[in-house]
Amino acid sequence: MLRAPQGHLLMVEVKTANLMEFQPFRVSQKQKARLLRAMQFLASRWDMLVEVHWAFVTKEGEITVFEDISG
Repeated sequence: MLRAPQGHLLMVEVKTANLMEFQPFRVSQKQKARLLRAMQFLASRWDMLVEVHWAFVTKEGEITVFEDISG
C-alpha cells in the first residue's frame, strides 16, 4: 500500500506476464472482487479515497500499469 502525493491510498497488485497482450487475462474475476472488497474496507476504515492499480512486469523488466481500476 502506498500513499499518493494527494494524500489518498494506492493499492497495487503486481503480476508477472510473459506476453504483454495477455495481461488483461491474468486477473481473474475472483481476484478483482477480492481487491475491491479490500479497497472498500480500507476506505471505510480510514475514511479516505483508495485507488486500485494493476502492474504487470515481464521477464525483460517491462512494466505496464493500469491506473485506478476501482471505478
